[in-house]
Amino acid sequence: MKSSEADMELVRLYLDSQATAEEVGLLEQKMKDNLQLRKDFLAYTRIDAALPYSINLPKRDNQIPPLLSYWPLWLSAAAALLFLFASKFTPANPANNRIPAQTIAHFEKLENCRWMNPKEAPVLGNSLFVNDRIELSSGTAHIRFENGATMELIGPSIIQIDSANSVFLTMGRTKVLADTPDSQGFSITTPSSTFVDLGTAFTAAVAPDGLSRLDVSQGKVNLIVEDDHDHHLIEAGQAIFVEPGKRKVLAKIESGSESKAFIFPTIPPPSRNDYADASKGMARVSVPTGKLLQKPNWEVNPLTLLDGKGQSEPDSPKESVFLEREGGTYGNLLIDLGKEIGIERINSYSWHQHQKVKSHKNRARQVFTLYGFKDKKLPNLNLTASETGWNRIARINSDHFFDVNQDIDRPAQQACSIFASKGKIGFFRYLLIEVHGPTFFGEIDVFGNSVNPR
Repeated sequence: MKSSEADMELVRLYLDSQATAEEVGLLEQKMKDNLQLRKDFLAYTRIDAALPYSINLPKRDNQIPPLLSYWPLWLSAAAALLFLFASKFTPANPANNRIPAQTIAHFEKLENCRWMNPKEAPVLGNSLFVNDRIELSSGTAHIRFENGATMELIGPSIIQIDSANSVFLTMGRTKVLADTPDSQGFSITTPSSTFVDLGTAFTAAVAPDGLSRLDVSQGKVNLIVEDDHDHHLIEAGQAIFVEPGKRKVLAKIESGSESKAFIFPTIPPPSRNDYADASKGMARVSVPTGKLLQKPNWEVNPLTLLDGKGQSEPDSPKESVFLEREGGTYGNLLIDLGKEIGIERINSYSWHQHQKVKSHKNRARQVFTLYGFKDKKLPNLNLTASETGWNRIARINSDHFFDVNQDIDRPAQQACSIFASKGKIGFFRYLLIEVHGPTFFGEIDVFGNSVNPR
């Protein structure tokens, strides 16, 4: 990095969500006037994999940012962010002293494209070479590789051609079809993982905050987080998230059979064998902030979340735990495991289908942020978790996962499984579920053990 220590400290504070409004404004102004700082910002972002979801939007109003669907809420902000922060576009056929190199790919089709640097925008047919960088503000660029793979880059996006068979996706979304013998093994690397094609069609996406997503539409894709981590084979019809950060956390969301057996494609049904099951007497559930919705003729015990079973029918408030919205927020659920344990996996289940009241048809969706805390005195639970020492584990929004545009698109029965790419999620005593929707939770399973190597 060539920028001053003071400027890079502003960048660090911003990426860590610690910058004040004044510091954000100062950084924005500096980056408008300083090309080197813009370059360093992009480089730092790629290494840190933590580009925030917006610089101009207000702070979260208890709604987590869309997680790698089509990102309708941050798309325009991201485009503006890219115009502000992007470094110079590397033209496909520059007239300067390029060392002759082998053509890797070419632009096959350009649809309503706008570029970071309009003066050096590519044209149809331009060739692409190793290390070429494409910074698309809006529109769709279709790229054909010499090995037969095709890529549909959707703005706003930034990619770099790494080799004849691989690209680095800094942010944005791209659709890949690699169904020729020469294109098998085509890979998309993101700030948090690598998606390796096994003769298939898939979509790779990276949100501005570094969260990666993989959707497989045909065949299979090998998800590699680190070479020595577990590899995950994602098949047609499946999708998975990868959280950025030192410890990579994955999240899988699936729709169920809509029966009381809670059958899902790969996620097991609710279990009585998890560490937190109420029958073992070690875990407790409380509602530190917010209000548990209940009526005079029925009362819900939060411990229902740990009874090893989901609801017995699709509209069963007596068997569900859900929070009432007050003043624009829902509140939190707190799970106390009794002591610090090594957590391997956390599964959450929901089921709701209301045929009469339209406003109740969104109660199956799971929208929450999951945090963990060590075995020590809890901070003030009335304050924001991100500001009081909680470790963010994962962000879940099943509506964006299933690309729900209308209520009819939403699966009535859903399961979410959160796990690490290698080893344990972490060692925690407390789990805080910051709820962002009217979810009818039926069960939360926490798998792990009490062995701590410290």
